[in-house]
Amino acid sequence: MYRLLVVDDEAIIADGLYEVMLGVPDLELDVYKAYSGHEAIKLFEKTRFDIVLTDIRMPEMDGLQLLEKIRAKWPRCRVIFLTGYHEFSYVYTAIQHDCVNYLLKTEGYDKVIQTVAQAVADMEAEWRAEALLEQAREQSEKAQELLRKEFLYGVLRERIEAGEICGEQFAELGVPLRANEPVLLLLGRVSGLNGCGTYSAKMKRLYRVRTVARSYISPRAAFVDLVHEQYDLVWLLQPLARDADDGQTEGDSWSGLLTFLKGSLELVQAACKESSEAELSLVLDDGPVAWGGAAERFSQLHMLMNYRIGRSHGLLLDKQAAAGSERDADNHKSNKLRVRPAVLDLLTEQLEHGRRDEFVRTLNEATAALRDVETMHHAQAQELYYAIALIFLSYMNRWKLTEEAAAAIGLHKLMRPADHESWAVAIAYLGKVGGVLFQLQNQEEERRAHAVVSTIQKHIQANLHDPNEISLVRLAELAFFNPSYLSRLFKQVTGINLSEYIAEARMTRAKRLLEDPYLKIQEVAERLGYGTATNFTRSFRKAMNMTPQDYRASIVNK
Repeated sequence: MYRLLVVDDEAIIADGLYEVMLGVPDLELDVYKAYSGHEAIKLFEKTRFDIVLTDIRMPEMDGLQLLEKIRAKWPRCRVIFLTGYHEFSYVYTAIQHDCVNYLLKTEGYDKVIQTVAQAVADMEAEWRAEALLEQAREQSEKAQELLRKEFLYGVLRERIEAGEICGEQFAELGVPLRANEPVLLLLGRVSGLNGCGTYSAKMKRLYRVRTVARSYISPRAAFVDLVHEQYDLVWLLQPLARDADDGQTEGDSWSGLLTFLKGSLELVQAACKESSEAELSLVLDDGPVAWGGAAERFSQLHMLMNYRIGRSHGLLLDKQAAAGSERDADNHKSNKLRVRPAVLDLLTEQLEHGRRDEFVRTLNEATAALRDVETMHHAQAQELYYAIALIFLSYMNRWKLTEEAAAAIGLHKLMRPADHESWAVAIAYLGKVGGVLFQLQNQEEERRAHAVVSTIQKHIQANLHDPNEISLVRLAELAFFNPSYLSRLFKQVTGINLSEYIAEARMTRAKRLLEDPYLKIQEVAERLGYGTATNFTRSFRKAMNMTPQDYRASIVNK
């Protein structure tokens, strides 16, 4: 929807143009009017306007002065000047500006509508123009590094679908790795930063650590490094692309890279301590892994970093040397029942955003391994169940839905998995609780939407006499919404556009007022916010196919 502002110091002209443009449904215009340049600028301070239809000769602030003010506030606004035959000097100055057009006042309403329609078409074409696309590409390039790191971190946190891990995606994001080859993981933790003072100082020291590591790693590896959990670092590495004639196999390349890293990482640690006074602890995977298994490896290495290093600093650990501790950890938590933070985050996000189908699919995938557990007292199974149940409980508390949910489905078993007959029954119960929450969510959204629309309708009915009070911007302020969003919401709930509702409300009120034979047509026009009897008559005839006088006569003759 585009916003059109009509500006003319002669009220009858401004009102007439306002009513005419309101009656052009094909353009979906949100129309406003102002009786002076100063009044127009006040409206610009409240909202954006896409098109301004203005007289060029006005007292106090003429059209050219208004144009300068508009350009300062909204450079993309299209301005159409209404001029007389003897105002060409003004017109000549005006059309030197971009996005400016002019009309002679004698050309009629059809020409005005045609010119406004062309302005709308020009704006839509501009949005698709190559200049804007090029600008978007430049901005994308600036953000590419951030997008690249978000993507790779998403891979490690299982937030990226397997189909998106491909060469095309890597090329688009500028990932200097090969999607069709495995990847080697290296994790690091920097200690000694807490005494650095400010956050900026800590980040500068962390960047120095990354710079040192890059200088040692880059001669033999293609890699990307990421910051994880404030002071932890992650490197994703591959051997440099092989020359087809060098006689090396893929296995030789990986073996050579691992040997190089094991020999170089101690030097990296020493250089970091010397240059940054920071201890760098490292955990190196014992071999490459396919991209689809990178998240699992990342979780294992992160666990080794936490369990094996503890308060010790400066250690260099590889996964193979730490196999014993990994087995110990696996005795406490099987891979299939592992509570994956990324999956829990995804469930929370899908529940919050109302994505029911995605939630059901993620829940089924997360709980699939529970079906094979025989005892209800299995520790890892209980951990997974509690983690999901806590998502539900937190959501219900946050949105105050506990009572409604309890009425729809018993919640006494939510935090008591042992009360279920089997894990299959427990999984089905979690699915039912999720279904109830989505149902309550939809009901609450509909209730809030109808409440907002009802408030808007009541305000319109009470203020039909005041066009300013029933403008889209004013109504949006009452609902604390963006005007465009309110317009879409109103149509979604009622099935008609907000402008149609206002027009119908005016006509309904008009017919009732016309039943009073002692009420003059001008008084009816004023009570409905039309300003003049002429504007009212024009709108009434268009809606009812008869004049107000004819309608009143038809009532008398019944």
